[in-house]
Amino acid sequence: MHCKLISAAAILTLLCTAGYAAEKKAIRDNGKELSARAYFKDGKFNVGTRDGNFRLWFDNRIYTDASFYIPTESVAGLTSKVNKDLEEDDGVFRFSNGVSVRRARFAIKAELYEKWFAEFDLDFAYNEVEIKDMYLGYKFNDRLSVQAGHFKEPMSIERVTSSRYIMANERPMAVEALAGGRRLGVAATWWGRWWWISGGVFGQQVDLIHKERNRGSDGYGFTGRAAVPIINNDNMTLHIGGYASWRRPDAGGEEDRLVLFRTFPESRTDRRRFVQAEVPNVNHYTTCGVEVAFRWNKLLTYGEYIFTGINRYKYNGDVQQQLKNAEFAGWYATASWMILGQQRRYAQEDAEFGGVKVDRKGGSLELSTRVSHLNLNDFHDMSAPITGGMAYSYSACLNWYPVSNILIGLNYLFMDNDKYADSKGQITADGKALNIARPEGIDFHVLQLRVMVSF
Repeated sequence: MHCKLISAAAILTLLCTAGYAAEKKAIRDNGKELSARAYFKDGKFNVGTRDGNFRLWFDNRIYTDASFYIPTESVAGLTSKVNKDLEEDDGVFRFSNGVSVRRARFAIKAELYEKWFAEFDLDFAYNEVEIKDMYLGYKFNDRLSVQAGHFKEPMSIERVTSSRYIMANERPMAVEALAGGRRLGVAATWWGRWWWISGGVFGQQVDLIHKERNRGSDGYGFTGRAAVPIINNDNMTLHIGGYASWRRPDAGGEEDRLVLFRTFPESRTDRRRFVQAEVPNVNHYTTCGVEVAFRWNKLLTYGEYIFTGINRYKYNGDVQQQLKNAEFAGWYATASWMILGQQRRYAQEDAEFGGVKVDRKGGSLELSTRVSHLNLNDFHDMSAPITGGMAYSYSACLNWYPVSNILIGLNYLFMDNDKYADSKGQITADGKALNIARPEGIDFHVLQLRVMVSF
């Protein structure tokens, strides 16, 4: 791990040195000398040729969270799955209060020969290396492009919005559990003044499982998102959108494929997922969602409803028997009031809202609130019920942006879990299942402080 961090630091130093050298000396392309310069734009270090054909820049981010968990009732007597990475773990349930590095992103973006673009993005949070974005794209014109590699599926306005622009510490539970993520794929995006559409074919997530033999074929899916900015001017924006995805699950070394839906409780210092459902014997599943957003003056509010239907079966002896489709659903509604400063602006090329632009002394101050819900329980077929848990969350954030690239935020969160929210059976009470011993579930408050810098 240390070697990887040192390598990343070495690359960063090398690129900075190369940018400085490019300012002093012309570079050559196909025998032609091109004058280049190093400069800062929006707080990001850039190196580019003066003719605009080539540009390279950094998009690095560091998020540090301090969190304190307060259960509504005593958790004495609860036990949790033993962490095998610890030398000593008594299995007693306890929250992990403290400080964590939520994100530590090192990203390089590039524009090549006017039409081509690329990105390479790594995350070093939690002392692990994870590939985020890694793709190559081509622009046919300013409004039509195609890209291939590892990137986000076009699903959910909250999902496709960069983490440095979202209002709360974490995305809503329903988005994390149901609205896809980054996968290997190919997608095209096309937009105009009154419309935006993107769609593609997506395969496996980049994961360690790719190293394993005999795991079987990757799953595949088709995903698309469309949006209409009905109103979009300096004073007001009204956005309506929707998305859909059909997917055949990935193979995992067995003939019968399974799907795992899970989410953190909108806080990640404690690395426990209370709500999660593992669904075996899945043929395919379909997810669809609708999104609405409205901005007026200092107010921005938006929300989504997400639904997933799962086509599955079971075995009666050696005979495969079709089950009734399982159904999961979730929603959220969020609102932001910019107490000081200007509200975010709508980016038509991405069909999402950008970041806070600080243009006043003393920075910008924002108050945001959110309520969200996720249900991973399904009892449509009582011969194979799913008890992944259900939860509501209520949160409020006070965010201060002293400059556009820095955020200091205070966040309050209340999690209301049902009796099945037991981390897929890993939380028990006196040797009994949580839904029997604690039918009220594990509810808790979270107080959080976030410091974020983007450069």
